[in-house]
Amino acid sequence: MTVATATKPTAPRKRRARKVAAPKAVKVTTKTVKVSAPRRPSAAKLISPNRYWSDVKTRWAIHNYEITMLVADLTKLNKYVRQFTK
Repeated sequence: MTVATATKPTAPRKRRARKVAAPKAVKVTTKTVKVSAPRRPSAAKLISPNRYWSDVKTRWAIHNYEITMLVADLTKLNKYVRQFTK
């Protein structure tokens, strides 16, 4: 038969208190920014409406090509991944 030994009663573990950070003083500095009114670019730098329209067409064709290639790549990815799920 075993005999229980007397143990000393222990106080609950103390938790360390968190330090509260003191609010730091914030220096307020103001900068004056000179705002200039937007100016219209000179007419020499603007492109003609026909050239603008051809640029839009070209960009749209590039967009369509990129989307077509994306769909092709996603199709290949789908085909590759599906072989592991069968």
